[in-house]
Amino acid sequence: MEALRITNPIDYRVALYIRLSKEDEKPGESESISNQRSLLQRFAEKERLYIVDEYIDDGISGTTFERPGFKRMIHDIEIGRVNMVISKDLSRLGRDYIQTGYYIEKYFPENRVRYISILDNVDTGIDSSSNDITPFKSILNDMYAKDISYKIKSVKHNKQDLGLFIGGKPPFGYKSSPETTNKLIIDEEARKVVERIFNEAKSGKACFAIAMDLTLDGIPTPSQYATQNGAKVKQISKKWSDARIREILLNEVYIGNMVQGRTKKVSYKSKKTFKIPRDEWKVVTGTHEPIISKEDFEKVREMIESRKRTRVRKYDYLLKGLVYCHECGKKIGCSTRELANGRAYYFRCATYYKSQNGNRECSPHNIKTDIVEQIVIEKIKSICNQYADKAKFRDITLNQLQKNDSKTQYEQELSQCYAKLDKLNNEIDSIYNDKLNGILTEEDFFRIYNGKKEEKEKLQRKITTINTHLSADDCIGETEMIDKIVENFLHAKQVERSLIVDLISRIEIDKDKNIYVYFKFQTLQ
Repeated sequence: MEALRITNPIDYRVALYIRLSKEDEKPGESESISNQRSLLQRFAEKERLYIVDEYIDDGISGTTFERPGFKRMIHDIEIGRVNMVISKDLSRLGRDYIQTGYYIEKYFPENRVRYISILDNVDTGIDSSSNDITPFKSILNDMYAKDISYKIKSVKHNKQDLGLFIGGKPPFGYKSSPETTNKLIIDEEARKVVERIFNEAKSGKACFAIAMDLTLDGIPTPSQYATQNGAKVKQISKKWSDARIREILLNEVYIGNMVQGRTKKVSYKSKKTFKIPRDEWKVVTGTHEPIISKEDFEKVREMIESRKRTRVRKYDYLLKGLVYCHECGKKIGCSTRELANGRAYYFRCATYYKSQNGNRECSPHNIKTDIVEQIVIEKIKSICNQYADKAKFRDITLNQLQKNDSKTQYEQELSQCYAKLDKLNNEIDSIYNDKLNGILTEEDFFRIYNGKKEEKEKLQRKITTINTHLSADDCIGETEMIDKIVENFLHAKQVERSLIVDLISRIEIDKDKNIYVYFKFQTLQ
């Protein structure tokens, strides 16, 4: 092993990088934060290096580089605060060999950063045979991470097969047993809420109504309840939602069954997950005390499924997805109302109807869909007719810019101009260096420089002119497209949704039922 030696320590501003993840916490291994810090500090002291800061990522996997400590270190490198990074070994820097290789072989050298891995005897500041095997060591670290991930996954699957709870947070209504690991016991306070939800659902109450009443009665949501009991929650919901109610009503955990393995990670290098088919879930019956009887659970589930089967197909209206509330900015949905002469469809603000009676947000915005459709179509027709009239008197000279050979010629000229500009900049740099080295006198330098500068300004003016022509050509391309869309709309026997979508980006309805139409093209606005 070649000894690491730093001949000019005064030139370096050092970052000590320390990382510890759960897979490293094994008996007999000395990977702890304190052990890494001690090793790095001893090395820095021995080599008389100035330590700028320590950058620590505790409990974060080496397969990701989205680590707070690491990102802070990169920031300090980019502002020039750090120009040397030291870690205990390569695996502390990372276990993804592609990303680790990128930083060691590309990022650090490009940013004039010297990297040292003490135990791997890697030092990018010197030519060493130890550096030659760095990529192979990174691959081994990546393989180690993959192997650890596989072993952890195997242990989890085994626990799931046994019906042991391995989730981070117990389902609402339960808590982790203080006596038996991976076992759920009933949380008596939350149990009352779960029973209320099932009883109200059994009586025929809709999920939306149950959620609204729970919120009005001040019943804490699952996230609020968890926070009140000392748990850390990423996002706290202040209101009960129909989705949360439905989730509880369809969860077999409340009849004593353990249901796990509903999602799967994309890979050991990614935190992203995807849902897997229901028949692949891990379901073990009778693992804990139930809150709800199986009979009641099945009755409620059948009622929910029945509602799905009998639900009227959603009205596929002309302006679907285009209508927004002018006040709150949210999308406005379509609702139905049964009248004596048939069914009527209305636009209404979802924010208003989802808020509670005592604390209404926004306003109803109730207006019939056919009224809005008629107003919008008339508005579009009016604008399109105005546009068509103007198009007749459009400047004929612009048509010359439509020719493809003209555009190609401009692009070729532009490319030549940029090449000449690069050459001029290099020539200016060259004569400046000649001046610094005493090859050119100051008088000769400014004489040559002023000539080059004048030539450069002419080129830049020419580039601006060419870009103007090319922009006009692009404008013609858009004009042709608008012409076609407008023509299609004006000649259509029946207005179809596709024609509306081609022209309109957004429609807004305000509280006084005024309608604002926003076109996709500024020319039509």
